[in-house]
Amino acid sequence: MSLSMYKSYGHNILGHWPLYLAGTLSLLLTTCTEVLIPKFIQWAVDHLTNSQGIPSLFLRETREATLDTMMYAFLIVLCVGWWGRVGWRQLLARRTHDAGHKLKTEFWDSLKHQPLSFTQRYSLGDLMNRATGDWNKSRFIHGFTMVLTFDVVFFTVLSLISMLMIDVTLTLAALVIVPFLPRAIIKLSRREYDQHQVAQETLSELSDSISQAVQTIRLQRSTATELIWKKSLAAKARSYAKEQFEVLRIGWKIFILGAAPTLVAYGVLFTFGVYQYQQGVISIGEFLALQSYVLLLQSPLFELGSVISEWQTGFASFARVHEILRLKKEPLRTQVKPSQKTEAAPTFSVEHMNFRYHEETPCLISISLKIQKGEKIGITGPIGSGKTTLINILAGLLDGYQGRVLVQGFNMEDLGSDWLSETITVVPQKPFLFAGSIRHNLSLGAQVTEERMIAALKMVRLWSDVEEMADGLDTWIGEWGINLSGGQKQRLAIARSLLKHSDVLILDDSLSAVDSVTEHHILSALSQEFEHKTIIWTAHRLSTLQLCDRIFKLEDGRLQQIKEASQ
Repeated sequence: MSLSMYKSYGHNILGHWPLYLAGTLSLLLTTCTEVLIPKFIQWAVDHLTNSQGIPSLFLRETREATLDTMMYAFLIVLCVGWWGRVGWRQLLARRTHDAGHKLKTEFWDSLKHQPLSFTQRYSLGDLMNRATGDWNKSRFIHGFTMVLTFDVVFFTVLSLISMLMIDVTLTLAALVIVPFLPRAIIKLSRREYDQHQVAQETLSELSDSISQAVQTIRLQRSTATELIWKKSLAAKARSYAKEQFEVLRIGWKIFILGAAPTLVAYGVLFTFGVYQYQQGVISIGEFLALQSYVLLLQSPLFELGSVISEWQTGFASFARVHEILRLKKEPLRTQVKPSQKTEAAPTFSVEHMNFRYHEETPCLISISLKIQKGEKIGITGPIGSGKTTLINILAGLLDGYQGRVLVQGFNMEDLGSDWLSETITVVPQKPFLFAGSIRHNLSLGAQVTEERMIAALKMVRLWSDVEEMADGLDTWIGEWGINLSGGQKQRLAIARSLLKHSDVLILDDSLSAVDSVTEHHILSALSQEFEHKTIIWTAHRLSTLQLCDRIFKLEDGRLQQIKEASQ
């Protein structure tokens, strides 16, 4: 656990110190009233058995009047305790939920400022686990875990003081085992912390595998690999269960150690304590009070193991959440919109641009390119040659490059993300579709007429498929469009892009799952529809790019033109 994590936690606590102070005082008040209850039992029994030691505050002329006074005082104590309980629940317990809201907001804020390369370091399953399981554990150490801790400390200290005031020798004998517990508990708690980290990492792997299994369900069916996936998921689930059960086993060992002092205390109380009563050292009321205090101590001693476990697993999870919170944020583009377009300027002008991911081998080397308005540009190259990287830079989705990239004569770094998204539409290799209807996926909440939707679907040769569906445009397609084939997903994503009417359309190998005949018809329709607009598309097949004005080949990070505009 890093020092910065503890500083962050301390900042969260100190930032709300009045609430924590008031909540702690309310909890202390509640504990004091509960510790007074055994004393009332002691005083009542001693008064009925004619023993001494009744506070003069309660003494009246008759026994009945004295008992009535004690009863009224007892009711007042209960009422005060109830108000104290309301206080700490409203202050300390509520901080759990407030801190959880703050952590999740900061978690999302950190994620949305990360570059695209971030997903190469953290898988979707890992992020899901951090945002749910680890987040839940982290919020508790800002509230409920502190309540448990203060509860253990206050109950233990106040109960011990009350017991020592009754009989020092009997109290020390009853709690003789307590000083030997911390070393064993600390050793187990360290093991639990390490084991919890392992369990959470295993859960992240399982979550990621489940996400992949759901996304590839159609591929599994077509290749008959469902059984392989099922066995793989079952093995990872068993691995997580094994690691999590080990965490629980260590926790139960801590719990048992916390329970041991109570058993020893009762053993001493019903042997040496009875002997002390028979010798007249303590009264029957004091004996009953000691028994009640041991019962009160049972709760914090039982909770001692749970409290240590909560802190260990809580900080282990907070460390995983804090790892995301402290990531360096990539600044959002300033919302700058050019005052006017420069008609004579090229749509794109790239000058000596280089790019690499972190410390890896350069991905793009000295790229220079000019794309005029209305040009149809094709880019081909082997897998991993950097086509998608180049597309992401041109669309303003990826920063950190060297050189200059101009869009319609304006420096890419000076343009706002809103303007770029209005000007440039990108259809990625893997189309993103929502778990909704076809209509919803086409409109994305905007006001789009049904006629325009049908026209876009006809252009990509998808309307005939939609017509055959039971609900037409209102057909539910499932998460990631799971109910559609690969080609249907790609064509639906292209149809959605057509409804934006952007100046630039970029297709990143977006027809790879479509047959060559349908592909040719779609590209011909796009060329006619976007005659005066710029289209850039990447593909592995040269036949896909036959309608392009110019074709470039990207290989080993370098761009080479292989088809001239006149060809």
